[in-house]
Amino acid sequence: MAAEPQWRCVTPTESRRPIIAVALLIIAGQTWVSHSLALRPVWVFPGIATVLLIASIAVYESRAEPRPAARALSYSLVVVLVAANGASLVLLVHGVFVGSGLGPAGLLAAGVALWFVNVAIFALMYWEVDGGGPESRAGGYEGRYPDLVFPQQQTDQQGIAPPTWKPSFYDYLYVSLTAAIAFSPTDVMPYTMRAKLVMGAENLLAFATLAVVVARAVNIAHG
Repeated sequence: MAAEPQWRCVTPTESRRPIIAVALLIIAGQTWVSHSLALRPVWVFPGIATVLLIASIAVYESRAEPRPAARALSYSLVVVLVAANGASLVLLVHGVFVGSGLGPAGLLAAGVALWFVNVAIFALMYWEVDGGGPESRAGGYEGRYPDLVFPQQQTDQQGIAPPTWKPSFYDYLYVSLTAAIAFSPTDVMPYTMRAKLVMGAENLLAFATLAVVVARAVNIAHG
């Protein structure tokens, strides 16, 4: 009989408190970008995201609500954050190629901020999606399989990390950063359809944002 895969081991659940801080930073960054690009009304996306974040915190802290409701709130929050970035990207493209109340430097700053916020959002999405979420991963994936396979989880790489190794948010942040720069997987492979769809969406948004940023930078350079 084949040995049980390393990722099936049970480990403590990763704390959501640092993730809450990241979500707040994302919302703050999106609010600034929305205000800069005149996304009206400015409060809509940040307001909805804040309500979902508060509801998610309440559900996870109480531990009395059914888990499906908690997962639905987490996914809904990520979807709203991605939608807000998509709307801001549309306004950024309009501002660069059609016209905007922002000056060239302002549009460039908004584009750079949008790119970094996008990296943080998709790191959060990978963290929530992979293997059914942090609780499922801690429980040995609870009958699921990894959506993203790290080198430490591969059979031929056993011994390069402790037997109880599990990816943390910072690992997913690295995945998001490399995907946004390379526009493709690097050392972490998406193995399921939903992981491929998420990574593909990030690649498209990152490429479009960087293309607009570069276009704005070239215009500034040419005066």
